[in-house]
Amino acid sequence: MLSNVSAARVSPVSSSMSRSFSTVRSVFVVLAALLSAEASAQVGGSNDYGSIYSRYGLGERAGFSSSQAAMLGRTGVSMRTGIYNDLGNPALWSDQTVTTFTVSGGVTGTRSIDDLNTEASRATAGDLFGIQFGVPILPGRLGATVSYRPYSRTNYRSAIADSIEVEGTSVDYQLNQEGAGGLQEIGGGLGLRIGDAIQVGASASAIFGSTEYLERTTFDDPGFVETRRALGTQYRGVTATLGAAATLRGLTNENDGLTFGAALTLPTRLDASRTLTVGNSLDRDTLASSIDGEATLPLAARAGVAFRSGGRWLVTAEGLYEPWSQFETTLPVGGFDASRGVNELQDRLRVGGGFQFVPSLSRNARLFQRSAYRLGGYAEQALYAPTGSSVSTLALTGGISLPTRLTGARFDLGFELGTRGSTDGVLVRDTFLKGSATINFGERWFVRRRLD
Repeated sequence: MLSNVSAARVSPVSSSMSRSFSTVRSVFVVLAALLSAEASAQVGGSNDYGSIYSRYGLGERAGFSSSQAAMLGRTGVSMRTGIYNDLGNPALWSDQTVTTFTVSGGVTGTRSIDDLNTEASRATAGDLFGIQFGVPILPGRLGATVSYRPYSRTNYRSAIADSIEVEGTSVDYQLNQEGAGGLQEIGGGLGLRIGDAIQVGASASAIFGSTEYLERTTFDDPGFVETRRALGTQYRGVTATLGAAATLRGLTNENDGLTFGAALTLPTRLDASRTLTVGNSLDRDTLASSIDGEATLPLAARAGVAFRSGGRWLVTAEGLYEPWSQFETTLPVGGFDASRGVNELQDRLRVGGGFQFVPSLSRNARLFQRSAYRLGGYAEQALYAPTGSSVSTLALTGGISLPTRLTGARFDLGFELGTRGSTDGVLVRDTFLKGSATINFGERWFVRRRLD
């Protein structure tokens, strides 16, 4: 961004840029720590897994858009701010007036109860939720953003104990099923403001990643050898998102604004390559075969409304729709049971809302008076319906956003507490608690300084 243009010579490096790069170095240190935490949580250990429901389809949908949206009931498609660029609606990227950088990660704990009301499992897992970098090309009118975020996650373990008859002798065995991996999304695009009220935007994203399902059969009798089957699939494809927003101002006073926002992600065809490996604990690669195929992801539609009163109050609501009943694939997904891929999927629906309150806008106020307090919640019908039963999620979200000494930079701490599924039939009920930490950095870059 260029400002304070003068015919005089330009200083080579401004003090603002020096502070910016110093802050960015600090951000990358935190990012490295988050990545290390994620790696530690995802590899090794006895409790590095999540919900059993992530075995269905292509895994559990992620969909991080911003830390503010996550705290406000996973809304955000209609929230206008120059710091938080909602990744779900590229139209809002036109509000950028400063260069922004965001990195978010956290830890999720999950406790599962089976149909006998006994604890089936208890697990924790760390993850990187998203990274975003935004630049105002024309401040407040045209902005660009690039980002990374997980699209879906597969991360579960289950075990079934049984016995078989071998030559008149009962042999006990345990069938262990594990799933790991997921899809990632890297994208970028532009947001444009037209006049004072209308915003439009578009982005393109590459979706890629892999899932692996492992089935191990172990025997109590040392005379039987452990057997393994591994099913690994790699996916890759490209999709696009179109967004729009309209704002009405001055409804109750000159500082308020009512914004309607919507975004549509187009259906996506993913090319896929699958490898099946069969072997035993000593030689896993006894037999391997590969096949190619494709999968078609459904569209995703979001629409919402947000009302902001000055800078102190914000109320927002949003709905999401993904018709996963239209999911198509030439390769069975969801593990070794092909029915989990398509027959047990349904449309995903979510409604959520929340509010934000800032006690004081004065720069002289104390830290917690200038902080933003957020609370929200959402209800969701999941995309999977095992045994024909819908799986619903109810969750409470919230957190606090702390200002920093740098204008436009904030540190967010959030939580999400909820339940998923039920113990009816052969289902399980998950109780989960997610804690998140996010750095939102924003400052003016590329400033030409006058020379006195």
